[in-house]
This record gives sequence, structure tokens and C-alpha cells, in this order.
Amino acid sequence: MGTPIRHFTAARADGQVFTVNIERNFQYNPYRDFVVCAHCDWSPSLLTMERITDLAGEHLASAHGADLGLAHHENESFRKGRLIVLPIVAVILIALFVHLRS
Repeated sequence: MGTPIRHFTAARADGQVFTVNIERNFQYNPYRDFVVCAHCDWSPSLLTMERITDLAGEHLASAHGADLGLAHHENESFRKGRLIVLPIVAVILIALFVHLRS
């Protein structure tokens, strides 16, 4: 569907690790995230009031039996890109405000 920006992982008692990804399609709809399981075709509609972390953890526990050590982390390249782009946008906005005031 898109680029994974966050990963939720949990393990079963036998040590097998399962992952649910939050994916974002930057080309068509950059503000809509999709929850997708990397091991089955599960991709729920996000028209729910449930938090994404609860949704991912519940799926990993119920569908795959992975209820040990639920952890989540951001995709490294997405995190680095955000750290670079945000300061650049802030500098551009400040320069625009200074230019408009003069």
C-alpha cells in the first residue's frame, strides 16, 4: 500500500516474531495511514475509535498468538527525514515572515 513508517512487533512463546506495519502512501494521500500485517492479508478499516497500537497488539495476540513483548518503533529513514525537513521548513517560514514584514 505504501511506505512503512512504524513497526509493531511481538513474539510467540516459541520465539517467532510477527510484525504489523503502519504504512503511508506519500504519492496519493500523504495524510492517511494504513495498518497492514506483514504475515497475513489483514488490513482493517481505520474507521474505528480504537487506537492503532491497541489494534495492532490485539491482532498480533489473537491471530498469531504473539503476545510477548509488544514493541513499536519508527522506520529509521522516516525519522531521519522528519528531523531534516522540519528545521528546513521552520527556517523557510521565518524567512517568509521577515520578508513579508519588511
